[in-house]
Amino acid sequence: MLTYVKARAPINIALIKYWGKKDIKEVLPYQPSLSLSLDIFETETIIQKADHDDFVFTINNIKDVNMKQKVETFIKLFDVNINLNGIEIHTKNTGPTAAGLASSASGFAALAVAVNRFFNFNYDLDTLSSLTRKGSGSAIRSLLPSAVAWLPDGHIEQVDFEFDDVCLGVVIINDQKKSIGSTEAMKLSVETSPLYSEWVKQSFIDFEAFKEALKHKDFKILGNITEKNALLMHEVCHQTVPKIQYLSPSSYDVITLIQSLRTTLGIDCYVTMDAGPNVKVLTKVHHQSIIKKHLKQEGYNILWSGIDTKGAVILDEVH
Repeated sequence: MLTYVKARAPINIALIKYWGKKDIKEVLPYQPSLSLSLDIFETETIIQKADHDDFVFTINNIKDVNMKQKVETFIKLFDVNINLNGIEIHTKNTGPTAAGLASSASGFAALAVAVNRFFNFNYDLDTLSSLTRKGSGSAIRSLLPSAVAWLPDGHIEQVDFEFDDVCLGVVIINDQKKSIGSTEAMKLSVETSPLYSEWVKQSFIDFEAFKEALKHKDFKILGNITEKNALLMHEVCHQTVPKIQYLSPSSYDVITLIQSLRTTLGIDCYVTMDAGPNVKVLTKVHHQSIIKKHLKQEGYNILWSGIDTKGAVILDEVH
């Protein structure tokens, strides 16, 4: 065991969405998903030996009892006999937490690689990813850089994303904690949404069409698939009982504006939204200024992100 490890992991935004578990215990998805790891927000996690006998956990410098319990349960998946007495874990998110901006994905990916190194497990990617997804399903995709596919059998794979001019913008509508967590919402959708079986079927179709468009570097097709997939996921949420409403009136204003820029000005820009009100914009780098200008005129700000090229990695360690 080391005395100090520092790890980081990027957020990832799914362009083909994950929504629903066919195996809750193993956290296996009903459908394949495909994401981009982004360099805009990340999680840094430190695990270190302390000069006391307590287990200390902080997130953004705050002690969170519920999250501490979840972290302890997660670490015990690596080895149920791990002794956490005299261990401190400090984690920081550079973006909003629990607001639909993938903080749990980057958080558990960073924690997983840190635990793997600190306690000298040195598991390979396949084993590590099978553990990581039990902390947060989407965290499995933050283990790798760039474009990552998560398959229904639980495996992840790198996907060639041969665009050097693609970026993703984040329009933060609300950075507060969302009203219903993804885990609970997914379960409700699987059980009650009449659109769920259609969603699963369409996701397989979208996944294959997306990969085919990647082969041909057809950004327009990629964008259209991305937008339609996200909108269908939110329609599944709307048809869930009780209704799950992540998108706010401001979210729809931004969606309409981006779609208008595409249809009236011919700008290649497409929206995608996760389990929260914030809207992401997939586009080309040379469109950034005009998109930002139009959003600003309506009172919205956009933060631009490039593609993360590192994935989840160890930044520092002390023996």
